[in-house]
Amino acid sequence: MRRSPLLPLVIWVVLYLPGCEEKRAETPPEVTQAYNKLISSLDPETPGTSFVRLQEFARQNSRYPISSAVEKQIKAWQDKLEEAYLKARNLAREEQFDRAEAILKDLADNLRDEKAGKLSREFLAFDFYYMKASRLLLKRDLSAAETVVKALMKKQLTAEQMTAAQRLLDSISTAGVGLGMASMASLKSAARSVQVLLHSYYAEEGQYPKVLTLESPELAHLRKSGSLGGIVSSIEDYATAQDGFSFVLMGKDPRQRVRVTQNTIEEIQPTR
Repeated sequence: MRRSPLLPLVIWVVLYLPGCEEKRAETPPEVTQAYNKLISSLDPETPGTSFVRLQEFARQNSRYPISSAVEKQIKAWQDKLEEAYLKARNLAREEQFDRAEAILKDLADNLRDEKAGKLSREFLAFDFYYMKASRLLLKRDLSAAETVVKALMKKQLTAEQMTAAQRLLDSISTAGVGLGMASMASLKSAARSVQVLLHSYYAEEGQYPKVLTLESPELAHLRKSGSLGGIVSSIEDYATAQDGFSFVLMGKDPRQRVRVTQNTIEEIQPTR
């Protein structure tokens, strides 16, 4: 009987291949340790980074059985990516803009092919910062709102987006004028209160106080009633004569000042 020329090859496969597979199937302890350390360090606040780190670990250790566990983790995190995007949107609605922006940037920078990355890049391109500036405007934090809009306008915007940003900047400017007028009216009202108080003091004491600051005991009633709080920052250049007085009432906004005498209250225009 003639021996088949393939017989030695078959015998080699039967004897040696199982040993090779068994050898490849071993996961080194240091790889297992690295995997456990990786899993414990994954952060829900940086889902994009966590997803990419898992993918990289899987590529580096694909020859080991532990790769199947890694793939399960990758799938689990992949399912969380759009959820993280929606979480960031909710955080923005709750005015937690710093947390929202961090999550969105993590998704946008790390996920080129995932839907959550695309959605995050689109939202950050305009809508996120427009929303942030609008909320700051509503809260009357006009300086911060203006800063956000001006930074937004430096981006590559469409003509429609640029028009919307310009209109928002106009609204911020208009709100600033309104707030300025309201705060000046409050400052003049505080000035009248101090003016009346000084006249009453003169009627009782026959003279005006020698010194007048926000902490002066003569103003205790006004401080307690809230007539000065949140409106006046200081009293400057106080001076008296036998028949009168003058001082400058400084507003919380350093550009707002009024000069007060025994007969007048006049706004001091800001120097340019």
